[in-house]
Amino acid sequence: MNRSLWSRLAVFLIAGLLLTPVAFAQLPASATLSEKDAPLFRAEVERIESLLTYASDKVTVTYVMARTWASAKQWPQAVEWLRKTAGTGLDPSRDPAFADVQKTAEFESIMTAVREATPPVSHSARAFEIPEGDLVPESMAYDPHRKQFYFGSAGKGKIIRCSASGECSNFAEGLGSVLGLKIRGDGLWALSNADMESALIHFDLLQGAVLGKYAIPGPGHEFNDLAFTPEGDVYLTDTPAAVVLHLAKGTTRLTQLRHPFDLANGIATSPDGRLLFVSTFGDGISVMDLKTRAVAPVAHPPDLCLGMIDGLYFERGSLLAIQNGFVSPRVVRMHLSRDLRSIERFDVLERRNPLFDGVTTGVVVGRDFYFMANTQDEKKSGFNPIAILKLNLN
Repeated sequence: MNRSLWSRLAVFLIAGLLLTPVAFAQLPASATLSEKDAPLFRAEVERIESLLTYASDKVTVTYVMARTWASAKQWPQAVEWLRKTAGTGLDPSRDPAFADVQKTAEFESIMTAVREATPPVSHSARAFEIPEGDLVPESMAYDPHRKQFYFGSAGKGKIIRCSASGECSNFAEGLGSVLGLKIRGDGLWALSNADMESALIHFDLLQGAVLGKYAIPGPGHEFNDLAFTPEGDVYLTDTPAAVVLHLAKGTTRLTQLRHPFDLANGIATSPDGRLLFVSTFGDGISVMDLKTRAVAPVAHPPDLCLGMIDGLYFERGSLLAIQNGFVSPRVVRMHLSRDLRSIERFDVLERRNPLFDGVTTGVVVGRDFYFMANTQDEKKSGFNPIAILKLNLN
């Protein structure tokens, strides 16, 4: 699920300007909560405090606490909590929750620490472009037999097919907002979301015909991302419903895994089909043993923020993730332990690329990772061609 992604400008001070004083605003006065709102706010703060005692991804929960204080315009507390996240990869510079304090000395000191902790990292090269800049693609997949890429549009209700040189044509139209997209054999599986229905749709790659549709009617759902087991079972995330759904091979009915997955988004399976990895709020990444159905958070270094994971991919003993939103947009590789249940170390492969303008999801092709740099999901006009970047994983 793509989230707001903001461009960054590095700050360079010329020697002659170093002596020029910079004036910053003071923190605004905190708001006075009404008798109705005050107990609701205190209850929410207590809920997040409780979550912090057991959440695996404490960095993200700490940031949510800062946003909670900011939502009530309690600025000293909001800044105090925000400062705790300054060196963790988070970047609040375009978060509207902090708009009222962005010109203050307190916020600027936090942003200085953020910029120092998140310098640009770039190892990718431009692979090709999609001329249809207003496509607003949310997902991509690759057909290795015919060497073609597929992109699902969140805004135009369609799927396009592109060559590696950027020659594109429509593959399927008349859909809802297309999010997750995966290819297995000669089948393309897509997640389509309309006002009163979310559906998993199976297309024939050669003819474009619909081979199967598996839907849940009504509001309150958004099918987000999907993954396969080697046997052909499909697992998919339903983000607002906080669940993972399962379509067993050869069946026609989506069933729900009993364990809740709060804000479930990216999803991946281990090569043997035994483990299911799901990005969630609180735990960062949860791992489910599909045999026993036991679920636990993936252990990870305390300085690794696992918030706002959009795409999640298993790749040769590691998890690749694209993070956006209030995380400084980046591609991260997380090296897993032998039992695949903990992250032993991590590398930032791409961050603060000047092309980034809505970076979201990608696809592993051999030893390369292709991903979309500028989906431009917040733009209303003036779109640029969509840049597809290629990152060698060696």
